[in-house]
Order: sequence, then C-alpha cells, then structure tokens
Amino acid sequence: MLKIEGVSAHYDGVQALWGVSLDVKENEIVTLVGSNGAGKTTLLRTVSRLLPLSEGSITLNGRDLARADSHDVVAAGVAHVPEARQLFPMMTVRENLEMGAFLPGPRHQAAETLAHIFDIFPILSARQSQLASTLSGGEQQMLAIGRGL
Repeated sequence: MLKIEGVSAHYDGVQALWGVSLDVKENEIVTLVGSNGAGKTTLLRTVSRLLPLSEGSITLNGRDLARADSHDVVAAGVAHVPEARQLFPMMTVRENLEMGAFLPGPRHQAAETLAHIFDIFPILSARQSQLASTLSGGEQQMLAIGRGL
C-alpha cells in the first residue's frame, strides 16, 4: 500500500535521512522505533510532503507522492497526526473533528466517520461540546488521532 524506497531528506542542507526504505502492506501496522534524532519524525514529515524529498520514491497504492504537494498527499488518504497534537484549543471537540473532514471526499463521509471515531473513543462523544483546551493530555491525543481519521 505504502512503498518508500531510498528516501533521503535534508534540513537546510544538512542530511537527516539516508536511503530509507519501507513497505507497508494493506491492513498491516508498522511501527517506527528509534532514539531521539534517529529520523522517525523526519521520515513521516517527508512522506506527508511537509519536508522536501532529496532522493528516492514514495508511492501510495501505486500513486507517486514523491513530488506531490502536501494537500495532494492528504487527498490521497495520508493523515499525519503531529506529535504535539496541534489542536484548535478554542474550538470544541466536535469542531476539531469536523476540521478533519475539510476535503470534499471525507466531507461526504463525515457523519459515518464521526460515528466510527465515537465508537473508538467514546469519551470524545461525551465531550463533543467541550473546548479542546480543557481536555486532559490523553483525551487531546485521542482527539488528534480522531481528527486524523
């Protein structure tokens, strides 16, 4: 489903990734494990096209994403849930989740997806009208993951 081959990336001319390859099959869970500074976030930012790709290829279901814009990567179905959550603190839980359905495709499935998120994270259903900033850290992480879904 997701194929990363020989990916290298740089931050301001300093190389951060060297020839990373990874193959994720459909319905497979893959975990990136490593110490701080190992390149986990850099790889994810490169796949999401938030960081330019220096060399290599990234394909999702056969679609070339290596030169795509980040909004095209999102439209292709890639969701990046940032480490720091980056919620909209003065918006409600429901409003934050609705932001995840911004593109036309997800917008048509918003009600179904929202019900699915509430099945996974029932506490979010109970707190739909609560401001995101008032949630606990764990609840905020659930909300960030739900928005990504």
